[in-house]
Amino acid sequence: MKKNWDISRKVIGLTGSIAAGKSEVAKNLAHRGAYIIEADEIGHKLLLPRSEVWSRILGTFGPQILKSSGAIDRNKLGKVVFADRKKLRKLNEIMHPMIKDMIEHMISKMRSRTIVINAALPQLFSGLVDLVIVVDASKAVRLARLLKKGVSKEQVLKMINSQMSKAAYLKLADIVITNNGTRQSLADKVKGLM
Repeated sequence: MKKNWDISRKVIGLTGSIAAGKSEVAKNLAHRGAYIIEADEIGHKLLLPRSEVWSRILGTFGPQILKSSGAIDRNKLGKVVFADRKKLRKLNEIMHPMIKDMIEHMISKMRSRTIVINAALPQLFSGLVDLVIVVDASKAVRLARLLKKGVSKEQVLKMINSQMSKAAYLKLADIVITNNGTRQSLADKVKGLM
């Protein structure tokens, strides 16, 4: 952890593997006054039917990823890209520049609050943050959390294995929050940071 950080006036990157607890940490930071930018929410907005991103994704992955309404079915798209790293890379090439542009725009409008960018992929905030917090949890804990949400074990393992390694996340970290316990213990850890 770097010394002398005053996180009351910083842009913070919040990252970690799927189901590690990033969103819960973001909620705790929001309760303490931080403005949260959710990279996933930006990505979802970019997928709206007939948008530029929607058209590029449809052209790349075909109509089998659409719902009957014409919206992109994120579950179908996820099954396609998490099964093939090349397809995941192609999706990221389409989405990431636009998500990062929107994040930069949102940051430019904020002046006096701490900003937290919650993103599973740290490249979405690369070069934009003063501090990186990595939320970490064991693979077994993350697997159990995702299985509770009704995701199949096969799909969960594909999602976990498609992400960066634990070592790669930890290499980026200024602060690591280990989250193998309860929500309350996580909230206490976030409170301790502040």
